[in-house]
Amino acid sequence: MIEEMIANMVEKGSPNEGRTIISVIVPVHEGISRLLQIRESVHASNVIAELIIVINSPELVGKISPEGPSEIVVVSNRIGRGYAFIEGAKIAKGDISLLLHSDTTLPNDWDSAIIKAMSDPKTAGGAFSRSFDKRSAYLQFLLPLGSLFSWVLGDVWGDRGIFLRTGILRGCLQAIDVPIMEDVRLGKCMRKHGKVRLLRETVITSADAFRKHGNIRHTVKFLKCRVWYALGGDLDQIFDYYYSRR
Repeated sequence: MIEEMIANMVEKGSPNEGRTIISVIVPVHEGISRLLQIRESVHASNVIAELIIVINSPELVGKISPEGPSEIVVVSNRIGRGYAFIEGAKIAKGDISLLLHSDTTLPNDWDSAIIKAMSDPKTAGGAFSRSFDKRSAYLQFLLPLGSLFSWVLGDVWGDRGIFLRTGILRGCLQAIDVPIMEDVRLGKCMRKHGKVRLLRETVITSADAFRKHGNIRHTVKFLKCRVWYALGGDLDQIFDYYYSRR
């Protein structure tokens, strides 16, 4: 049982030799972004881990290759993170999966934090706290606001790094079979299976969208998409609007 295996790892502080424990699934759609740092974190893990890189852009096909036996590179023919995560989940060997954006870097001991959280059999999964790679008063204001969304609405945003039991992820594949808002839908599905933990350990995510489009403009765009989705909007239209240059 995974609970017994995790409990042993927490007590002994060592991996279960020969067994993949965590599958890290990373869709890549705009260049390699922070893939180098992600690779370093996964390869330095204290537990057995595999890195599944999902190519989510036709322009990147053939440009990224696996580095070592613990890496797999696959292609998603449908564009959108939800579709990419599905491709990764299909081949994940770990008992736990970590869904990670390619512009997000993991904290030290990220694996130990996940293992400790998942030692509770009532926990379905969770996410990290987050910070931005750019410091500003405005972005610092957004951080607790994002946490408020998580606590009040039950949202678990993907730029936090979402981890969950792989069996639960596969049971939620229908929910994330969408081009956008897959993180919101996955959070809702996870809560049907158990507790969702928000960890104190912090990932660092990119503030590029705020830099490119402006703080207020990008925030308004995101909130419009979130309300549009809540009102039953078409997800393909929301995807096209969110990723447009308007």
